[in-house]
Amino acid sequence: MKSTTNRKAFALNLLIAIVISVVVNFSYLVFIMVENSNNNRQASEPHRTTTEVVAPTSDKQPLIVEDVIKANEQEPQNGKEEIIIREESISNLSKQRQTNNPWATEKGHLFMMMDMLYYAGVAMLLLWIMTFPTRRQHWGYVWRMLVCIALLTLFYFIAPQITWRGDIIITASARRLFNPMLLLKLSTTGLIVVLYGKIYQMHYKQQEIEVENERLKNENLTWQYNTLVNQVNPHFLFNSLNSLSMLVREEKKDDALVYIDQMSDTYRYIIQDGTTEMTTVENELRFLEAYKYLLEIRYAGKLHINVEVDNMFYTCELPPLSIQPLIENVVKHNTITSAHPMTIDITSEEGYVVVANTLTPKLEPESSTGIGLSNLSHRYELLTGRNIVVENNGATFTVKLPITNPNNAR
Repeated sequence: MKSTTNRKAFALNLLIAIVISVVVNFSYLVFIMVENSNNNRQASEPHRTTTEVVAPTSDKQPLIVEDVIKANEQEPQNGKEEIIIREESISNLSKQRQTNNPWATEKGHLFMMMDMLYYAGVAMLLLWIMTFPTRRQHWGYVWRMLVCIALLTLFYFIAPQITWRGDIIITASARRLFNPMLLLKLSTTGLIVVLYGKIYQMHYKQQEIEVENERLKNENLTWQYNTLVNQVNPHFLFNSLNSLSMLVREEKKDDALVYIDQMSDTYRYIIQDGTTEMTTVENELRFLEAYKYLLEIRYAGKLHINVEVDNMFYTCELPPLSIQPLIENVVKHNTITSAHPMTIDITSEEGYVVVANTLTPKLEPESSTGIGLSNLSHRYELLTGRNIVVENNGATFTVKLPITNPNNAR
């Protein structure tokens, strides 16, 4: 992930550096387009004939024929001059004019390419300085900006230039060190980089704040979850020890020994899976078998727990210790006797594990600790963002536990 982010940052910096180079060298690009347009226009024009007068006995430069005609009108031809007629195209005349323009030569074009690459490299280096991540406090925005200014000063003296004779040199070797155009281009480059660096810094700080807030949120959720789990474990231990003490008082030693074995199995599940955030429906039902045995021993055939969950939901997930508190609630708030046996049905439907029981409230309800449904509801909200569904029609109490498919994003 980090390498992918670095590649994206490098690609973005490279793109910005190219844009900066194009902006500061815009005049060169316009010049190239104008030259190409002139050359194409001149190449499409027809040839014309010009005449030169060459005087063999004179060292003077050839004269255009129009000038010779005017001279002949004033003076008679002396017969010693020889007239040579030469055809020249507009493109050849243009090339003769370009000999005095270093920008139109091959060296001029080479310099333009060098200048484009030079400013792209300068911008790339400055962008890296303004955007590279570091944990050192002294590498703040002001410090980075000062480093960029110092480098721009150095880049000024080593920037390429071209003389009117067509020679490519650096600023430090030029006769005049002050170059307004070069100063403008480097200043523009530095200004764009510094402004982008400020925007990048603000965006980076915003991301850091969001990451820190998310970390604190996760830590808070973890703390709340651990608190809820720590409430469940002592509560379960208290009820289990009560049942064990009842078996001991009734001198059911064999049942007490089996109860202890099953109790150790249930606590093994609590220790191993109870501290995790999610577990499979299959693991939860396997734990329920051991817990169901403890209750069956305790109520001696007065409590029946029927499990009919479709196998297709076994790989789905739910918070651990989700079904056990619901069964504890049933036992705690309902009368369970030979005359009023209790049946708890655990079934499944699309997206839910359903726990339902008949209602036979106790004549003297026990005080509630608030650990059961409220604890389970809070855990579901923290871990899945979903809520349990509670339905009470007066005859049946039903709780639907949402389950999630691990193959899909929760």
